[in-house]
Amino acid sequence: MAKDSDLKWTVVAECNSVADASIIEGALKNAGIPTTILNTALQSTLPMTFTWAPVQVLVPDGFADEAKKMVPSDDII
Repeated sequence: MAKDSDLKWTVVAECNSVADASIIEGALKNAGIPTTILNTALQSTLPMTFTWAPVQVLVPDGFADEAKKMVPSDDII
């Protein structure tokens, strides 16, 4: 099995908040899809605000199609 550092990741959702990204992450993990979230640092320093850099939910490439079916289709959630 490949190490996480060897995996190629695909963005399946971009959210305005860490909370929204966490909901999507939880749903994907419950379906057995590994996930990671990027760009949370801005949300940590500027809580309760929208940032110019969306919080991204990523999955390994092999899970991208399945994950995209589970994520709402809005461009940014």
